[in-house]
Amino acid sequence: MREDLYGSLNNDYHAKEMENIFVSDVWFCNFLADENNQVIGLVELSSRNIVDGCLSSPVAYLEGLYLRPEHRGKGLGKEVIRIIIKWCMVEGFSELATDTEITNKKAQRFYESMGFEEVDRVVEYRMKINET
Repeated sequence: MREDLYGSLNNDYHAKEMENIFVSDVWFCNFLADENNQVIGLVELSSRNIVDGCLSSPVAYLEGLYLRPEHRGKGLGKEVIRIIIKWCMVEGFSELATDTEITNKKAQRFYESMGFEEVDRVVEYRMKINET
């Protein structure tokens, strides 16, 4: 599911990130299940100190939301977002942020339909600093 959700990342990156998620107290990963307890997706949330376009800190950050293709278009994504919003309120967050790839128009329309507002468009860069 993570490969489908984060297609531009390689398996080594996924493995290392999942190890970090497992021991983190600010990153939450949960499987989504149907009424028969069958896994139909996953959701990843984190707490970030700084998020572009947000004024509060920390900010609840929807890192990823994935539903298996056969479960899409049935309102389940909207239900998950509503549950996440309730969780954010209970946990004391005043803002929820997320992102999607600039080419993922379907996700952009979905988030906008849920009340998210676009705050920026960026190209992100990273540099690995070798330990030598």
